[in-house]
Amino acid sequence: MPFAVEDLARTSLVRILPRSRYRLAAQTDARFQSFAGNTTRIAYRQQGATPAFLLFCGSGQDPHAAAAAAATWAEANWRPNAIQRRVRPGVVVVHVALGNQLTPAGQSGRVAVAGNPPGSPSGGDVKRAAAAILRGAPVPSLGELDLAERNVMQVRTVGVPRIVGGALSLCLILVALRYGLGGVFGLFALPGAIASGNLAEVGSLVVSVLILAGILLGIGVLLNIGNLAFRVPGFSSPVSRTRNLAWGGYVVAMVSLIVAQSAVPSAVNPNNVGAGQTQYLHVTATTSDDGGETYVTAGGDLTVDLSGWPSTEWPGVQFKTSNPSVLSLDAAPGADGKPISKFTAHQTGASRVDATSTDGRYTFQLRVDVGASAP
Repeated sequence: MPFAVEDLARTSLVRILPRSRYRLAAQTDARFQSFAGNTTRIAYRQQGATPAFLLFCGSGQDPHAAAAAAATWAEANWRPNAIQRRVRPGVVVVHVALGNQLTPAGQSGRVAVAGNPPGSPSGGDVKRAAAAILRGAPVPSLGELDLAERNVMQVRTVGVPRIVGGALSLCLILVALRYGLGGVFGLFALPGAIASGNLAEVGSLVVSVLILAGILLGIGVLLNIGNLAFRVPGFSSPVSRTRNLAWGGYVVAMVSLIVAQSAVPSAVNPNNVGAGQTQYLHVTATTSDDGGETYVTAGGDLTVDLSGWPSTEWPGVQFKTSNPSVLSLDAAPGADGKPISKFTAHQTGASRVDATSTDGRYTFQLRVDVGASAP
């Protein structure tokens, strides 16, 4: 056996305690006597939705019995309440013994991980601890272990003050509803937009995907999903100022992405719908303008570019206008070319441009207001 269970326990816990907010329990703790006899070290975390045990067992001890007894205790004592409506306890047992005494899933000098119970620390922490001992690194002293636990006991929060956290939670919900679905759809539409070469469409979709990633990160940290609140740099800092700066940078980044989502199409194509164009004589609309409205000066023209659709949908796209006397279709796309058509505005009034792919899976509609002069 390359190392003792106490060596691995100390080396692992020095890192795990402050990062995952586990606490140590004495072997004589009356609460845990049902499984203390089959363990050498007991660490536990009882706050939050995923309370957990981390147990270290040595030679001659039964890890299965320890795990079963700890799970029974956790189910009986860590239950939902008025504050914590959902509780999913987890139990992890690390067994260190001679090769012929080990239970699956591990062996002497190697760490194997089976499953990932709720609230459990990363198996990589135990692997790194075992590797460090095998390389000859010194085993942390009891004083170092005690210092690691005292760092956990210091009163601090992972996030921000409650009122600020509540406001951030509300903002995240609103942003998730407004932009989250757009990011999901953008993720699937991005390959087609890249193939079409439409820079405005690609830029807008990339920003939508980044917003989705930011939403998922914020929710993960706030709800501590997968222990993210203690793993993401900045947000997991023990220094309150660093955590506040991390949240401030997160908010600035999300606001910047939201602003950029509307600015990217305007920067690439200043004649795009809704881009604040200063002249309405030559106007261009793309797939991102579906369901919107634009203005064209009488005598001007409107180009509808639907190359943001997947290239498999380009052949046979049908364009039409609802009021040819106001807006007429002058140039339809070729049979094998990109779905781009040109319309001419003849007189003041309102019309509608409709387009449909051959199989009917993709449709486009745009309201067009034609006026005598720019609004």
